[in-house]
Amino acid sequence: MDAMAREFTSDDHGKNVVTGDGDRLGTVSEVREGRAHVERDENASLTDKVKSMLGWNDSDDTHELQQDHVDRVDENEVRLRQP
Repeated sequence: MDAMAREFTSDDHGKNVVTGDGDRLGTVSEVREGRAHVERDENASLTDKVKSMLGWNDSDDTHELQQDHVDRVDENEVRLRQP
């Protein structure tokens, strides 16, 4: 597994985004200029702790994911750090 010391690439498009506990939050829907944009799952339940860490709110369906919130990226998923 890769440490997250890199920019996101087009290879990350379509990967699942999961919490540090493995709960699925959404999918990388777009990568622009090294930044990942995540489309949240309708059924994803974000705790206040996770929302606060990510700077996400409930009013948006797509959010930018900051590299410093990512623990690792592998061939199938982007796993977030524990809040």
